[in-house]
Amino acid sequence: MDKTENKETDSLLATTASNTSFARRPYHYSASYWDPINSSDSDQSDNRYASGIGNRSNVEEDPWIMRANYSRYLYYNRLRRTAVPENDDILLIPPHVIPSDFFIPIPNYTQSSDGKQSSIVTIFALWNTMMGTSLLSMPWAIERAGVVPAILLLILMATLSFYTAYRILQVFEAYQSSTVTDFAVLCKRLLGKWAQIVAVVFSALILLGASIVYWVLMSNFLYNTVDFIHSQYFMDQSTGNFTPLDFPNSASCPSGGNNSDYVPMTDEFHQIWDLYRTVPLFLVAILGPLSCVRSPTFFTKFNSLGTLAVAYLMVFVVVKGSEFGVNINFTNPKSPAFSPLYTENFPALAGMLSMAFFIHNCVLNIMKNNRNPSKNKRDLLVAFVFVSLTYFFIGGTFYLIFPLEKTCIEDNFLNNFHPNDVWTFTARIVLFFQMVTVFPLLLYILRIQVCYSVTKKEPTLVQVFVLSAIFIGICVCFAIWMPRIGTIIRFTGAICGVVYLFFLPILLYFKWQSNIGQLSVYSVVFHIALLCLGLLNFALQFLVKD
Repeated sequence: MDKTENKETDSLLATTASNTSFARRPYHYSASYWDPINSSDSDQSDNRYASGIGNRSNVEEDPWIMRANYSRYLYYNRLRRTAVPENDDILLIPPHVIPSDFFIPIPNYTQSSDGKQSSIVTIFALWNTMMGTSLLSMPWAIERAGVVPAILLLILMATLSFYTAYRILQVFEAYQSSTVTDFAVLCKRLLGKWAQIVAVVFSALILLGASIVYWVLMSNFLYNTVDFIHSQYFMDQSTGNFTPLDFPNSASCPSGGNNSDYVPMTDEFHQIWDLYRTVPLFLVAILGPLSCVRSPTFFTKFNSLGTLAVAYLMVFVVVKGSEFGVNINFTNPKSPAFSPLYTENFPALAGMLSMAFFIHNCVLNIMKNNRNPSKNKRDLLVAFVFVSLTYFFIGGTFYLIFPLEKTCIEDNFLNNFHPNDVWTFTARIVLFFQMVTVFPLLLYILRIQVCYSVTKKEPTLVQVFVLSAIFIGICVCFAIWMPRIGTIIRFTGAICGVVYLFFLPILLYFKWQSNIGQLSVYSVVFHIALLCLGLLNFALQFLVKD
């Protein structure tokens, strides 16, 4: 029993009462008991127990009864910490210890009383967490790699990412300590303080990379949305904002090439409303105040928008596929639909997939709430399979149906459609509002990680403003001078992948095997080879031609 656990229990058992009329007693419980169903902050009377939970004859004894019951709960919970998963019912608090009025029937409420989640919820949580901005860049990355490397790399990176995440989970389940709450703490316990620092630094780095990508995309969505509305009102064809009826199909090649539809916009409106010079700054007015909110509770209510966005992109690809049909040719290099089987830029896809399959810093937080821990490895595998299929479906389908030269595919495939395209306009609206709700959460987690690692405390109001200004300033700089999300994603994924997908999981596995006396030469050679693959992936990113 370490000092941390003693302090944790002492703080729970020895909470200072807010009502000084109650003297401190053994197994003391705070007098400011809160009933989550019927009480309010202003309700300080003993009658707080008389409604919703059941009327009692001796109301004045209720605070001490509640303290005693809570103390019993802590006592049994402390004993249960040594219980093994196979006997999870051992030392559960007996029913006769729990007052009968704790069992409150709530109609249509199906959440489990043990606070755990089913395998389906766990798999969905993993899938939803891994789904990110890589979806919009996946067709571009496939074009960079070529057809054959794209298929092989998707399978290989999904397998490697699953394997190292599986090893993290295996070490965590073998270690079994109530004080290990996440991956960084596990690194500290087994490898030392330096490993925790490395884990926190690179976790913050990948959050910053995701924030930059979000800012670039939100600037793009905001620009095109306003541009669409402006064109509908003014119908000024001199700006290049033609209606979809003026084109054989709604696909375009904004980056140039034989199929380029790019028309410079020099009118007065676009001097003010410029994608790279002004819109990233206008976005500060929207997201600046939201990013300084100290509590993320409000934004977590919109997590379902991520699932809605992915579902809409799937429908979007299917609809465009029905319009364009399959456009691919492997034999005639002069054909607009020619698709090379291999290109020398394949590392771009490998770097992007390192971020696309990134779940390692939060896999423990998700999996530890699974009701059936014995199913954790199966659920993890199923989640990776679903994520791989999603990337295959959206990225591969768009690559197959794109009607122009494949080199025209943008790192945000929505840019391959004109602002006046209704399906694209709707996609940008949905994704913009989804990212507006996620970005403050990213900055909140980033502030907490940075500030707590330095001060060991949550950031003050001044620190919130300063850190938010710094991070938003970095995002704005990238959106103005380097708005290439494909490059940002692949470099961020490659460098963080070296640490989180390979280095730290392999060291944790080595340490665990060494502790149980099962570290073999074969294991060392195999895992060092994996680490070399991660380093090679990062090095090859510098050879990719954007």
